[in-house]
Amino acid sequence: MNGKLETVGEQTVLRFERRLDHSIERVWKAIADPEELCHWFPQGEPLEVTESEPPRLLTGTWYGDVLRFELRPDGEGSVLVFTHAFAEREKSARDAAGWDSCFRRFDALLAGEPMSESDSLESWPDAHERYAESFGVDPQLGRDAFAAHQAQS
Repeated sequence: MNGKLETVGEQTVLRFERRLDHSIERVWKAIADPEELCHWFPQGEPLEVTESEPPRLLTGTWYGDVLRFELRPDGEGSVLVFTHAFAEREKSARDAAGWDSCFRRFDALLAGEPMSESDSLESWPDAHERYAESFGVDPQLGRDAFAAHQAQS
């Protein structure tokens, strides 16, 4: 997935959009079912659902930020639009690389081959540097966060 950075009012918004070869119902289950969510969604703070319109829309807060999952059918598959809105633009590369890793695990779950968090993080440093350059943000915040995460593992 390639994240894009947008500004909406006072908010910085990461936006990921992609077509999936899975039905909207299957993708919804991976997003909304806690037993599936735990296979790909970041550990720590749970997603606090604020709006749910199965199987098309799920919105919630996570660490005070707003996450939004929108689904629409597309032939025999579906399209997922994921947005993450936050106030601190400086964390955009860190978070985009993090979502890349999460969505690698999401794809693996949908394929029936769950992936470990450590395997999903192998590409994190390269993705982070690419996002930091693309978004024009200082990469040090993400580098420090990744090093701290690795030290805890």
